[in-house]
Amino acid sequence: METQVLEAPPEAPGYDRTVSRALVHRWALSEVFLTDSVSVGDGLFVAGAQLPLTHGYFRDHIPGRRHHDPLLVLESCRQAVTYASHVHEGVPADTTFMVTSWTLDIADPAALKCGERPGELRMDGEVTDRRRRGGRLRGLAFAMDLTLDGRPLGRLTMDTNCTPTDQYHALRRMQRGTAVPTAFDLPADPAGEPVEPALVCRLDSANAVLDAVRRQGAALTARLSPRTYRNRSMYDHPYDHVPAMVFSEAARQCGLLLGADASAVTGSPPDSGPRRVLRLHGSFVKFAELDAEVLLSAAPEDGAGPGAFRMAAVQGDETVAEVRVTLG
Repeated sequence: METQVLEAPPEAPGYDRTVSRALVHRWALSEVFLTDSVSVGDGLFVAGAQLPLTHGYFRDHIPGRRHHDPLLVLESCRQAVTYASHVHEGVPADTTFMVTSWTLDIADPAALKCGERPGELRMDGEVTDRRRRGGRLRGLAFAMDLTLDGRPLGRLTMDTNCTPTDQYHALRRMQRGTAVPTAFDLPADPAGEPVEPALVCRLDSANAVLDAVRRQGAALTARLSPRTYRNRSMYDHPYDHVPAMVFSEAARQCGLLLGADASAVTGSPPDSGPRRVLRLHGSFVKFAELDAEVLLSAAPEDGAGPGAFRMAAVQGDETVAEVRVTLG
């Protein structure tokens, strides 16, 4: 009788506790979503994250509480990348990470639907590039296939730079020529014209990141709001620049405003415009200082179909970030 050889099941991450907050660069335990990460080969790992059903930022949507937030998936992937860099790739603890680009593709939006229990996100990850200088890792690129509650969800790619923290602070001081303020050093309630939270599908005004919105035909301009500096999901610890997640949220909110305008033009009901992120690609090319104005401009992306928008962020006369987002 021939013996049948069964393949070993793929490594399954655990979901019963979160990882150390220090290994995902978070102060608050409530902002840690990564639950496990297991190395399964050279540059290969399987990670898990629990997506909560209640959260002051990631669950604050009108409507949308029946679905998990794609930006929560994005943040979970960021945490998986940071953890893998430290634990699987040996990047020292005293390292500052900077996202230079990321792309999230949601292939099956229906997979984001919430169940009765918190979501279990599985990330099958691979290190696709390692950049070294002076014998130390200075950059890592990742790709991850995503599964949510056992259902294929999509794919993420992310590119990061990693710099020894003392060198990072020295570089920032040299670039500015002055001390570098953090989000916690600056006033969080400046004068301005905050966007109405409901217009960007938010209940809590602390989660609305746009000020001084101006429509210009099919496009808009806005200012990135310093009011978010005390938002402890966006600024969990004392960032000295605008993080990639905040620019990604700004692009989503610009897209929500433009999508609602498009619905009004076509005669659709106000609540029928595209709302959920299906694809997001961000490039973060320069540090955006916290104590200087960041101007945003957004418009439909030519040739990319309905629900596709492009946002540029400019400080002084330099583009600091560009984010393309598709809503549906």
